Amino acid sequence: MMEAPPPPTSLDHRVPAEERHRIERVARYVARDRDGDLAEAMLLRLLKITRNGRRWGFLAHDHPLHPYYLQQKVSEQCRILRPRPAGVADR
Repeated sequence: MMEAPPPPTSLDHRVPAEERHRIERVARYVARDRDGDLAEAMLLRLLKITRNGRRWGFLAHDHPLHPYYLQQKVSEQCRILRPRPAGVADR
């Protein structure tokens, strides 16, 4: 009898490429902004006003891709805070 493979450690496998690119860009923007909480709140307001759930739905806490967004945001925040070796330019 074969054992089931271990669950993946990342949510990447479930996110379509187009969505992944959009989520990563927004997460990078929010993470780099001085007042990221305000930026995120403004984007949530944009979601409510436009009702464009297809494009911005991942910002809502009950959206299935919200955990991926949070993962990307935290990852970007850690990348920003991590000291880089001398001579390495920021992306």
